[in-house]
Amino acid sequence: MKITIEETLAASNVTTALTTGPYLIYTEVLEGARRALSFLQVVEENFDLIGQNGITIQFLKATQLSGTSITEANMLATGMTAADKTLSAVSVTVSAVIYSAVQLSDLLKEDYPKINLLQVHFRNMGKAVMEFLDALVYSTVSGAAGINTYDAGASFVHADLTVALAQMENSDWAADEANPPFLICSPEQAAVFLNDTTFIETRRYTPYEVSKIVQGEMGLYAGCRVLKSSLLDGTGLAFIIFPPNTVYGPVVVLAWKRRIIVKNERQEKFGYTYFVTTIRAKPVVVQALGISKISTTASP
Repeated sequence: MKITIEETLAASNVTTALTTGPYLIYTEVLEGARRALSFLQVVEENFDLIGQNGITIQFLKATQLSGTSITEANMLATGMTAADKTLSAVSVTVSAVIYSAVQLSDLLKEDYPKINLLQVHFRNMGKAVMEFLDALVYSTVSGAAGINTYDAGASFVHADLTVALAQMENSDWAADEANPPFLICSPEQAAVFLNDTTFIETRRYTPYEVSKIVQGEMGLYAGCRVLKSSLLDGTGLAFIIFPPNTVYGPVVVLAWKRRIIVKNERQEKFGYTYFVTTIRAKPVVVQALGISKISTTASP
């Protein structure tokens, strides 16, 4: 799976954005906002494949042992029976390259030397591939087999969230107040929570945790750290995902084969330079019961 953001920017593309000149062009290019990478905040990154042979890594899972009782007579007759944990593996193969590519002409850089076009494109290419990776985590989580599902019906309110959490606790995935699970929802759904007195009256972040808000978090709701993602706009979906650093171990793992690399190729014949930013990484759900997929028929 890959993404292509191909752009051929020429000097004429800049001048056609203006009427008759001359004009003094503001040297800072205004790019606006990109999507918050909320789903990347719930993964555990694994770098074991980097520099190693192969492109597949396996994560071992084991069943739990159970206890039993035995009488003295049976113990003398047959002894205690040994049990064993059953091992299984979840594997992920990092075969695809995620990339964003652009090409810049010499004329463009000569005509507008005070606009740092290289910096603008490099920064944006890096954001583009990470934004794609965030969307890949979302699609992997949404399509994973064996996860918990909960239908909130025509609305998704505080009571639905507590029931979904209780459903997870029936599988022994209990939320830890010191390290609460994430709730990822659309901005519209987050607005519903913000107007709920249950959220208004609940404990919020202290001033030293302002950085969490900057990363897309809106506060704590029903014991969950709430993240907003425009990826969920109009989907009617929300997700509870346990964080990777709990006693249960990671729920979603992001396996890396190669970190971000930027390379360029000079095309002297055409007078431009081709730049490409690439990464190799792929997410996998290793513990499905640590996820709850909540659906609602409401517009958010």
